[in-house]
Parts: sequence; C-alpha cells; structure tokens
Amino acid sequence: MPANGLLFTVGQVPHDRELVLCSPGVTQPEEKARMTAGGLHARGWGEEMGWKARRGFYCPSHENGAKMTICKLVWPPVVALAVMLGSVACQMVSSEEPLPPFLKDFVSYDRLTWEDHWVQQLDGKGGRVCHRAKFRFLPPHEGKMVLPWGLARMDNGEIAVAGVAGAMSDAREDHQTVLAFSSDRGATWSEYYPVLDLASRPMMLVYLGNGELSFRSSWEASGNYQFYSKDYGRTWSERVKSPVAPDGEAFHSEGNLLVDRDEHGVAVLLGETGATHSHGPPPEFPLCGGIHWSRDGGRTWGKFSFPEQWKWHTSYQGKSYERGVCEGGLVRAANGWIVAALRTDLEPRFFPLKYDNMMGTAVSISKDNGETWSELNFVFGPGRMHPTLLRLPNGDLVMTVIRRLDLENGQMASYRRGCDAVVSRDNGLTWDLNRMYILDDFASLSEPRWYYVRNGHQFSIGLGDGSILTTYGNYQNAGALIHWKP
Repeated sequence: MPANGLLFTVGQVPHDRELVLCSPGVTQPEEKARMTAGGLHARGWGEEMGWKARRGFYCPSHENGAKMTICKLVWPPVVALAVMLGSVACQMVSSEEPLPPFLKDFVSYDRLTWEDHWVQQLDGKGGRVCHRAKFRFLPPHEGKMVLPWGLARMDNGEIAVAGVAGAMSDAREDHQTVLAFSSDRGATWSEYYPVLDLASRPMMLVYLGNGELSFRSSWEASGNYQFYSKDYGRTWSERVKSPVAPDGEAFHSEGNLLVDRDEHGVAVLLGETGATHSHGPPPEFPLCGGIHWSRDGGRTWGKFSFPEQWKWHTSYQGKSYERGVCEGGLVRAANGWIVAALRTDLEPRFFPLKYDNMMGTAVSISKDNGETWSELNFVFGPGRMHPTLLRLPNGDLVMTVIRRLDLENGQMASYRRGCDAVVSRDNGLTWDLNRMYILDDFASLSEPRWYYVRNGHQFSIGLGDGSILTTYGNYQNAGALIHWKP
C-alpha cells in the first residue's frame, strides 16, 4: 500500500477485496470511477465537490492474490473526515470479471446511440413549444473527450465528423486531430482515424466529391495548411500551405464554406470567410474580415477582398470606434444570392474583460456573386456566435450558433449555455428571432470568472430530407450531436 494512502474496507465489496484510497500525490491514468457517498451517486456530484477519481492499475489484495482496481480519490479537507469515518462507499468492477450481457451497455461506449431529446422553440408569445429530436455524445478517443469542429455528408452514404481528442484545458501536445464516420446518420460511429502528426483544430471540413475530403488546420504558429484525403477521410496524403493575407498576416477561418457543385456533386467553387489582425492585437484594434474564392478545391485561391460593408462603428463613453467581423458561414440562397453570417467584433464596453465570449453575429448579402455586399444586419447580440449556414430542400435558410452566454442588454439573462438556431424564409433578409430554436442547453458557471467559456464551436449539415445534424463542443462533457427538424 502506498505510504500516503489509507486502507479502507468497504462493506459492499466482497470480503476478499480491499480498496486503497490514495491521498494526493499518487497519480494513475485518468478514468472515471463510479462512487456512492451518503447514498448519492457521485458521477457528476463528486466533481462538483472537488473529488477526482482515477483508476488504472491493479494490486494484490490479501494472501489469495485476488486483485482489485485501485481508486485514487483526491478530496478537499472538508470531506476528508467523512472518508475516514466510512461514509463514502466505493464499488469498483474489475476488468477481469466477466459481466452479464445486460450490463455491458454500462461499461462500453460502443453501444451508445441516439436517445430521446426535446428541442425547444420560442412561440412568439413569451412561451415555448417542444419538438421531438435525438441526442447523443461523441465517444471518446483513447480515454479523451472528442470536441467536434466539422461535419460533412459524403456520397458513399457516410457522414464524417472531424475534431480534436483532448479537453480544452489539456496542453496542446496532448491533443490529437481525429475523424470518425457514421453510416446511419449519426446513430453510431466508427473508430477514430488520427491525422498523423497533427493536433490542430480541423476547420472548414468539406466533401469535394469523388472520395475527396478536406479541412484546414488552424492557429498554427508555422502557418496553416489545407489537408486532403482521397479515400473518404481514412488517410491524408496531401497538404497545401494556406495563403496569407496581402500584408503577410495569417488569415484565420472558422465556420462553413460556400460550395457550388456540378451535376455530379463535385465542388467547382469554394468561398471562405475569415479575418486578420492587420490593424493590431484584439480587442482594442478591429478585426479585418475578408473573403476569397477557390476553383480547385482550396489548393489555390484568388485575391482577398475586405468589404467596406463588413466594418461597423459604435460609440462608447463619448468616443467612436471602428469594429469588424471575423469567421462565419456562407450559403447560396435559392434565388442565387450569397448569404454570409459573420461573427462580430467585441463592443468597446467589454474591452476591459479581454474575452471573446461577448461577440455576436451579423448577416451580409451579396446579390452579384460576391462582388459587393450589403451593410451588416445584426441578428444576435453579445454571447451568440460561431455561425454556420445551410439551405433546406424547401429553400429556407437555417443559421445555427453557439450560445456561449445568454445575455440581454449586456447582462446575464440566464445561466444557460448551448446551441441555438433561427430560420429565414426570404433568402436571408430577415430571421425569425421570435421563434428561435433552442437545440440544447445546460446551466453552468465558470471559474475563476462566471463568463469564461464552457462550450464552443458548432457545425450543422442538412441530411437531404429537411432534417439537420448539429454538433457542438460541450466542454463539460464531450462533443454533442443533435438530430432535429425545423
């Protein structure tokens, strides 16, 4: 037994088993343990009280050589006494013990699939209505949560998800870029396919046709690259350096591309939005939102344009400020217009916080194939961002956004964070905010400040029948998937 451990026999554990409760300083590979304390199930509440459960090696117990999983419980002083008094019971299942079939669902992520879910919709009268939907989390990769950054529907009947294995709080060197594939519209997923030697967030995932899948790395100090797979995402044999802006600044992109396809479903035109920090570091200096185009699947790009209409001005405490936009989504409306949903710059009143959770979302429309753009139409104020756009078979446009914070007039409106959606039935001119969809949400406060990030980037694709698959990063749990229909 470790010198700094406590030997504690648990009444509900067989007499030939003992459990070592190790005090801080003993480290094992991390894995969730199942605990009960004072009759309360601790998966969830334990973390809230400061417990951390770790499991991963076995040791002999008693003279008969029986083995028992070791569980490390790191507890705050306030509950340490309760442990020694025996009010905490811990039941562990050894991996060497066979389980009856009806219990296998409890120890394997492979059997997880869609579960019932309710998408809420504002009714325009101060209330809400509910629509039946489906929900699941993405399975982990090698014990690490997977946070999604893109979805793509491919012509082999599969859906690809691209993400990063590793919590947002983990060091970058502990991350791994991965993809998985579903042949049943997201109900189940293949094993993960790592992209070798890459830990970057895979942005702008797009299926180009003929088995070719592509994404862009992001926020790389040495520059970003466009990655290509020619076998539906299983291997990545080509990477092309992404262009920088005319002034040499990196052009950072997130969201979804505009994709025009030929009669065979092959992409013939890509449009991509993004931004530079050419004016200086944020938040005091405005973002420089721009757009460029590619006709060869993103291997080469035409010149950047930075529309004047994507700049906006505001005043605060008697001073005028120029602001900009950054990443966003693009879609071609049924009438041929190109609609852009763009993440808006931080308002001056939030400068002292130096935190981008208070950005919003605005829409701009081009009626001449991207030559000129309309003035910004501010759809969402601070707190809702990371927009993606798609067009339904009936011509409606859907914008999905992440809700990092629920704010009204710059103040907290609720503790709820999650993912929302709005619909336009006039090719992007107006958006029905009175009947917004709440796709998923959860109550959360962050530390050390309540407004810090708890959820992130989202992505949505249409499934061809009017239904939508949306994924987003729930940093408290894992990547979430919602199958829903407006």
